[in-house]
Amino acid sequence: MSGAPATDVIGWDLTVDELRTVREHLPGLVLPSFVPSGAPEQQSTEALVERGVLTRRPDADAESWSDDLDAPFLLTLALQNAGSIVIQVSAWDRESTSAHSTVIERNAASHLTVRSARGGSDSGAHLRGSVLDQAWSALVELIPSLDVGDPVRGTTTVSTVASQALVDAIQRGDARVIDAVVAELHVPAEAVGLFRGLAEPVQYGFRVKAFTADRGPVFVADWFGTRRGWLRMSVGLDAEARGSEVTPELITDAGTVTVTAQTDQEIRTDLLGLVAGLIRDRDV
Repeated sequence: MSGAPATDVIGWDLTVDELRTVREHLPGLVLPSFVPSGAPEQQSTEALVERGVLTRRPDADAESWSDDLDAPFLLTLALQNAGSIVIQVSAWDRESTSAHSTVIERNAASHLTVRSARGGSDSGAHLRGSVLDQAWSALVELIPSLDVGDPVRGTTTVSTVASQALVDAIQRGDARVIDAVVAELHVPAEAVGLFRGLAEPVQYGFRVKAFTADRGPVFVADWFGTRRGWLRMSVGLDAEARGSEVTPELITDAGTVTVTAQTDQEIRTDLLGLVAGLIRDRDV
């Protein structure tokens, strides 16, 4: 078992197959969908004992390991199945992808991360238990680090039709076509610089979704990492179409795409506001 210096954070490292094996020996436990389903090949329990996940080797025919698992580990893992607030993160860069779930209940938080190397050659899981104050820190650690060479600033909103036309024009690299799209589709001039990032290969991403037990989905945000920095993209409807039944035709005719350039610090601030807001609403 590997804990942080402070007693308010404790963590364990496992292979994904070891995590699946633990799940198979805790009947009724449901983990996030990013943990592969099904039972893995039989795993040795020696490593789990050495790392403090198990306090002793279970009987070979034991269906449940609840009496053999380290109590803090068991409570932290079980919280993934029982929290009032759930925040899930998908993050990726050139080397790996990460899937993460932070679950909050009262003053405790459980953080489960599965990291996989590109190509699927290697993967691992990390479970962390923390006090409530550490929930934000677990999320911001997942933001990929960018090498920004040509930063862009600002925000813009264009129609879905204009956004696709603008990306296509930028990828063609013909300034006359870009100018024509801007003029014909009434695209704000500042949109060109922002959409250049999305027209280039995007090798970094960061997606956050939040749910509560009483309200269901309450938040979703997508950031794409480019050499121009982080670009937050969201899709909506223009003012006249809001409240209408959402159909593919409506999205084409009245959909909008908003792109906002943000720094790492601004994303961290957004996440802090998200966590604080969810906790405040829960405690009202």
